[in-house]
Amino acid sequence: MKDFPNINEIKLLEKNSQKNGSGIVYEELLGIWKFKYVWGKESDEVKNIPSSILQVLSARLELKSKNKEDQINFEIKNSINFGLLNIIFIGSAELKGLRPLLTFYFEELKISISNFPIFNKKLKKPEYKKMPFFSLVGISIKDKWLCARGRGGGLAIWIKS
Repeated sequence: MKDFPNINEIKLLEKNSQKNGSGIVYEELLGIWKFKYVWGKESDEVKNIPSSILQVLSARLELKSKNKEDQINFEIKNSINFGLLNIIFIGSAELKGLRPLLTFYFEELKISISNFPIFNKKLKKPEYKKMPFFSLVGISIKDKWLCARGRGGGLAIWIKS
């Protein structure tokens, strides 16, 4: 049983989303997404080393609703864990356009050891033109996966946990 699309299926999804939009809506994005794989900018091969490292570090993307009436803005958390060490970036994300794009920035970096905070830093919001984003390519509620291309050109897939 395969729970997510291969690179050729993803590229078809991406072509379609560029033309017609991915159809991904706000509610579908809410939750905790565990990182699965990343492909390089121009490659059909999974980048095994970065993918393995991010899997070992339990890389996660978490999207929470900022307020119930608002179907655009999220609180975003990006985190990795290494044993008892926990690194979390916390910020804001916004859904834009038809494709859509999920633009985001991090406002805070928190590092803790076994839930004991050891470092906390406020981060500056980047200029609008330099803001990171994910171009949302496809999602399957049934199979619980999300695929997006990042600002740097890499393609990633996450599994909902």
